[in-house]
Amino acid sequence: MSSRLLLSAFLLLLAASACSRSRSGALPGDSVADDGGVGLSPPRMSTALREAPGAREPLGAIESRLFPPELVMDHQGELGIDTAQRDAILREVQKGQTDVLRLQWDLQGEKEKLVKVLDGEHVDERASADAASRVMERENRVKASHLAMLVRVKNLLTGSQQRKLRELRDGAPSPADGGASNTGKTDAEPAKDASDRK
Repeated sequence: MSSRLLLSAFLLLLAASACSRSRSGALPGDSVADDGGVGLSPPRMSTALREAPGAREPLGAIESRLFPPELVMDHQGELGIDTAQRDAILREVQKGQTDVLRLQWDLQGEKEKLVKVLDGEHVDERASADAASRVMERENRVKASHLAMLVRVKNLLTGSQQRKLRELRDGAPSPADGGASNTGKTDAEPAKDASDRK
């Protein structure tokens, strides 16, 4: 009887341990996904159960103010994107993707080094902290490059295009900026290439 109780307690403890591991916070290297996706907001520190698969997580404070190029591309006709804007956005996206790809190679190399440090039966704390620091530095470079590209894309859009994108993304008009563009552009002002603003 006591061995059965002990076995049940052990299995319960093992299940609880597995659940807590699956809900743990992000580790170095976790905000840049294997597919290249970049999370700009820090992970949410919550012990609540995750939503059902397919449920859309609300946008973070940073993401809600920017527009992924895919969203602009998917709605270019509705937005009235002209040829000059299209070409400028394409240049910014190509430059951003090239930069991020190079940085991801560096990041992946540092992740491999961290994994090797953590593989041992006894882990050198200083070596693991140094390796994790290098991973996080590379991760921050990826995020900074991605953010810069998103900012440049946003700056190529007029105020009315930004409002329309918010409506398309969020499903309703957003009073986030009181209906005014925070780029300083008027709706009639033509978009400029990011290199023209230097």
